[in-house]
Amino acid sequence: MPASLKLSAYLAEFYVHDYYLFMIHERYLCVNENSTLLMRALDNLPSHIQGEYTFAPEPDGGPYTDAEVTLTVHGQCYSFSAEIKRIHRKESLSALLGAARSDTFLVCNRLTTHLADFCTKNAINFIDEAGNARLSYDGLNLWIEGKNSTEDHLAIPQPAKPGLGFMKLLFALLAQEDVLHLPFRAIAEMANISLGMVSKGFKYLEAEKLVSMGSTRRILDKEALYQIWIEHYRTVLRPKLGGLKLVAPDDWRDIPLASKDCWGGEVAADKLTRYLQPYELQLFTFEPLQKKACTAQGKARRFRQTLGGACILGKGAGYQYQCQGVAGCC
Repeated sequence: MPASLKLSAYLAEFYVHDYYLFMIHERYLCVNENSTLLMRALDNLPSHIQGEYTFAPEPDGGPYTDAEVTLTVHGQCYSFSAEIKRIHRKESLSALLGAARSDTFLVCNRLTTHLADFCTKNAINFIDEAGNARLSYDGLNLWIEGKNSTEDHLAIPQPAKPGLGFMKLLFALLAQEDVLHLPFRAIAEMANISLGMVSKGFKYLEAEKLVSMGSTRRILDKEALYQIWIEHYRTVLRPKLGGLKLVAPDDWRDIPLASKDCWGGEVAADKLTRYLQPYELQLFTFEPLQKKACTAQGKARRFRQTLGGACILGKGAGYQYQCQGVAGCC
C-alpha cells in the first residue's frame, strides 16, 4: 500500500479521539489559568506571609474544592479550602454564599470596591491576584487593599504560532508514530513538505524535548504534541484547505457506508459514548467525493484539498483531503 494511502487510513482512528483530546486540552487550560491566578495572589501578599498549595486531583465541581492552601504567618500555619474563579459581577458570587466558612477563601481577579464590600458583608474571605485580601480565621485577620494588578509583569510569554509545513509534519507524526523511524526524504514525501522542513521541524521538537532523535528515535511527550495540534490546527492548517460544502441527510445513519468507510469527529464520539447528537459529520472514505455525495443525496457547497485520503459530508463544514490522486473525506 502506498505511503499516502497508509497515512490516510490512520485518519479515522486519529479523529475518533479528537473530541476527548479537546476536552483534555480544555481541562489543561483551566488548570493552568487557575494555577496562574493562585500563584499571583500568593506572590503579591506581604513578604511575611508565605503560601503553599496543592490542587485537588479530581475536583468535584462544588464550591471551595479547587485547591488546598496553607498560609504561614510568623511561623503559624493556617489551612484553607480555596475556590478559584474570575469575578465580574455580584451574581458570580452567588454560588459561594451558602458554602463560605471561615476556613475557606476565594482566589480571584482584582475586585472592585463594591464587590469586595459584598464579600465582607457575606463573610466570604478572599485574596485577589493583586494581593488585596479580606480574611478572618482563627485569630488571623487580613485586610489589604489599594494594590493594583501586576498581571503584565507576570504574564507568561506565548510561543510563536507554528507554520503550515510544521503542522503537516506533526499530523504525519501523530497519525502514524512509525513515521519517526523513516528516512527524512520519505517523511517529506508522505507529509507533502520539503526535506528542509522535516529537518527544521524535528530540530524544534527535539529542542522542546518532545521527541528524541538519538540512536533510538522516539516521542517523549505525545500529549504535548496533541495539545499543539488541537491549539493550532484550526488557525494554521484548516484555513488553507480551500472548499466545497456538502449537506448531509438530517440523520447521519441514513448515509450508506462502504466496507472501508469510517466515521470520525462527532459521530465517532457519539458511537463511542452514546452521549452526543452529531451536527457536523466527518466520514472517511476512499470513494470519489461526487459518488459519496450523490449516494448520500447531499448538495455540494464547498471543496477542500490538502494532505491525503478521505471526505466530510457535513451540515456545517466539509473538506476533502487529496494526495497523489487518492481522494477521500475527513
